[in-house]
This record gives sequence, structure tokens and C-alpha cells, in this order.
Amino acid sequence: MLGKGTSVLLVAHSEYRGVYLGIARRLVEECQADIHLYTISTQESDYYRLNHGALFATITVANQLYEICRQPPPDEAGVIAEARRNEAELGVTITELAVSDRHLGRGFALGGFRHPRSHVSERTSHVQMLNAFNVQIDFWRQELEDNKPDLIINAGKVLCVLARQHNILVRILAGSRYKSFHYWAVNEYLENPAFEPAYRVARPSPKLGLKAPYDAHLHFRARFRKGASLWSTVRAIGYLILRQAYWMARGYDKARGYFLSENISYLWRRYRDIRRLTGSEETGVEGLAGTPFVFFPLATEPETALQMLSPEYFYQLPAIASVARDLPAGVILAVKEHYAAVGRRPRDFYGQIREFKSVQMLNMAKLGMEAARAAAAVVTISGTSGFEGAIMGRPVISFGRHNIYNFLPHVMVVTDEAQLKSYLRRALSDDFDAEQAKRDGRRFLQAVIDVSFDLADFAPIEPDKVSDAAVDAAYAALRSGLHAPNPAHAVAG
Repeated sequence: MLGKGTSVLLVAHSEYRGVYLGIARRLVEECQADIHLYTISTQESDYYRLNHGALFATITVANQLYEICRQPPPDEAGVIAEARRNEAELGVTITELAVSDRHLGRGFALGGFRHPRSHVSERTSHVQMLNAFNVQIDFWRQELEDNKPDLIINAGKVLCVLARQHNILVRILAGSRYKSFHYWAVNEYLENPAFEPAYRVARPSPKLGLKAPYDAHLHFRARFRKGASLWSTVRAIGYLILRQAYWMARGYDKARGYFLSENISYLWRRYRDIRRLTGSEETGVEGLAGTPFVFFPLATEPETALQMLSPEYFYQLPAIASVARDLPAGVILAVKEHYAAVGRRPRDFYGQIREFKSVQMLNMAKLGMEAARAAAAVVTISGTSGFEGAIMGRPVISFGRHNIYNFLPHVMVVTDEAQLKSYLRRALSDDFDAEQAKRDGRRFLQAVIDVSFDLADFAPIEPDKVSDAAVDAAYAALRSGLHAPNPAHAVAG
């Protein structure tokens, strides 16, 4: 698939920097590939030129979206007409492209209203946003025309949509949510069509199962809890102030990002909410012993794991209301917050959840995996607990349409809320075959292992520390999986 002179577009990623650099080296060494690197700032471009310049055919600052947002649009009527033409050609609205953007799409983070505000989020008009996306679409169209890529690595939403239109392969490094395993996704929804056929032929050991959350989550959880104390919060606020002063003195683009006051307020709210959500009012799974319950894990907003992966449905509070409405008598809906979400929620968010008589907030400090294990069923949009529940053989109700486990027999995908009542009835029925679901869950986990590769000791908090063996595994999986096309149902964006 990749031969001599292959053209590859690589979009830089700070957390997977070492892995992507290793992949780029191997593509150059084995395929004499021309790698065209795209960064988010002049500072990032300067870093790559200084440290890895010989590796790339070109290094270009690609993310001009926010810079264009700061400029007055040239002609309002013309901007709107061009946006309409782009929407018709690409099959998506410009606003849909913005949904997963933390600045321009923050209005769609309904459960993340207090995410820090930025210069761009506050000062960009609708027409400025349309103009910025028009410019970004034109930029990527020109890059595709000039470089004629055979492969795009780590494409964002706009580039994924354009790649599908031009039938260009996309690969994105994605965590498999099991130990340190990863896989190559084929689109922005992190889908991979190889999982289902691998499941059909999987032959797992009877002892295979989940014993702990995946490694990256454990690293993040430990780091987050360490930084949640009062002293750590005060120290983090001091660091923010010093960092902002440094950025401004150096003239960095990052100095024009989030408002400093918003970041400081967010850190204080985070400290306060963690104390509230790990206090005596919140129960652990043990507090629900003897009571049947359905588990709903909250997701962070704004976040790729919600708005990007589930563009058709990303409404967490309405989902909770719908499930609470349709639960049979005597069944509790247990809701657990995500560490990364605290400090971002609307002011009365938790109070609204507690208003439902059949809903119980769980102690945030407890592991979601244990709640999924003890639950009668798991309801999720695109969270890891749905993946874990599916593997453990729990019935899973999925509001997200692109989850890699949606094809399993004990996973029920909601495409119409009228389905919800019957799904809950099936999940909670005595007729549900739990043993078969456990066997299917083990087969799915084996399929995940078979399709994935192990990055071993790699951790995103140390992006340049990755072994040659891990990069070799990632590269081998990339090469062997390039025959897999993008899922046909994703063509509409």
C-alpha cells in the first residue's frame, strides 16, 4: 500500500509526539516517504525544525482557525454564501464542524458551561466563525491538491471530512482502553472495522478479563488526585500566573488563549467540587448493596470523547432524565462524576441530578469499573465504563453510535428515545443471559488485544519517552491495517 515516494500528511500531537516521530522515521527509512508535518503554532514549528527538521519535507503551521477568527470578515454575504457551498459539498454544516471545538463550540458543551472562557470564544461572531472555517477548509483543500497524500495521520474533524470526500486513508492513534494497548482508528469517531471480524474468530482464555482500568487512566487519576489538594491548587494558580507572564513577554500565541482569571476560577471550583463529590453525602457501590441499579458515568465537557465521538447525541442531563423516567420501580440510577469534569459544570448541575428521586450520586473517588461490575446495566454515551461493562458481560445501553463495542449482542444502541424503555426492560429482565454476555465480552476483549498493539511503558505525560519496540509495534500495525477502508456509514461526516 505504501511504496517508494509515498506522500504522508502528519498532524502533530503533543501527547503522542515520540510515537508519531518514530512512525515518521520508519516511513522515511522504508518508503522514502515525503512527510508533511502540520503544527498548531510557530513555536511548535520552530521546535520541530530545530530538533527534527531533516525528517520532514515541509513543516507548516496549519491551525490558523483562531487567528482568522480575530479578523473582521471581508464580506458577510460572501462569507455566508461560501459557507453554504462548503456545507453542500461536504455534507456537514459549518457549526457541526465547530461542535467539538473547545472555543468555537463551547455552547454545545451543555454540561461544561463553566469551562474557562477564552478570547476566541468570547469575541468571535457567527460570521467570523464561518469565515475562519471557510479559510481552514480552503487551506486543507490546497494541501491535498499540492501534496496528493496517500495517507493522513492524526487528522482532525475538517481534514477527516475532506479525506473521505477524496477517498484518502486516515489513521489516528487511539487508546484501546485496556492496559497500554492502542489501535489505529480510521476516522475522527475512532472507529476501526477490524474489531468485529476479529471478534468473530476470537478464542479467548476463560481467565481473560479486566482486573484494573487501563494504564493511561490510572496515570491520569493519580496525577489528578495529587493535584487536588489545597496546597497543590494554590501552587497551580501561582504557576498559571507566572506562565502567562512568560508567554506574554515572549509574544507566544498561547498568551491569547484562555483568560487568566477564568483559569484561576476553574482551579478553585475544581478544588471545591472535588471535596463535595468525595464527601459523606456521596455513597460508594457498597452503599447500594441489595438495591438494583443502573450505572451512568458522566463524561467531561467540552471533550473529544463526547462531542467528537458522538456528534448525534451529547446531552448528558437529558440522558439522565430519560433513563430516570423509564426505569422500573425500585431501580436506582447511579451517576458518577469524572475527575476531569469537576469545576466545569453549570452552577446547579449536581443539584439538578439530585432532584430525581430515583437517582443517587456516587462518590467520585471510587473506580467506575467497580460500579460497572456491580451494576445491573450500564448506560453511556461514549464513556470507558460502557467498554468495561460490555467486556464484563453487563447489558450496555449506548447513546453513542460509534462505540467500538456497539456490535456486541448485549449492547443496545439508542437511535430513538422511544427504544429506551424496552432496552431497560430487556437489560433488567431475568431472561437476560448473563453467562453468554460474559463469554461474548471475553471474546471482544480478545479481539481488542488481537487488533491492538502494546505501547508498553509509554505515557502521554512523557511524550518523548517511547521504546523502539513500541514504535515498531505501532508501525507494523499501521502497515498491516492500511487495507481497511473508512466505514461507509461515516461518509456524511
